[in-house]
Amino acid sequence: MRFFPALVFCVVALCALPVHAAPGALTGRWRIEAVSGAEGLDDARTRAEFAANGRFASTIGCNRIAGTSTITGASLAFGPMMSTRMACPPPLDAVERHYLAALEAVRGYRLEGGTLVFLNESGEALVRLAREK
Repeated sequence: MRFFPALVFCVVALCALPVHAAPGALTGRWRIEAVSGAEGLDDARTRAEFAANGRFASTIGCNRIAGTSTITGASLAFGPMMSTRMACPPPLDAVERHYLAALEAVRGYRLEGGTLVFLNESGEALVRLAREK
């Protein structure tokens, strides 16, 4: 019993750390169906993927986007994103700018069956995705 307080501290400290790996419910491939403020998205060309190790990869049909996700409970944030730099034709160029801005603003998520919604700090929907089968 002499080590009990130290053990409790370690368990509490570990529980408070953010989860850098995607929880099982988010792991896998998703199709991006809508991006707030963007028109002209061809969802057949989109993809987003959460890996179990926290890596995130995506495309809206032009450039490849990659980075990390941090998930703690219902909170979600993306680390700095890397992207290829191909010139995208209109309206894809505007859709991609809106999507990258949305990823920077994501602070949470909501999972509704096979639909994943990225939320901003106010709880407003930024991006809607559907699980790929």
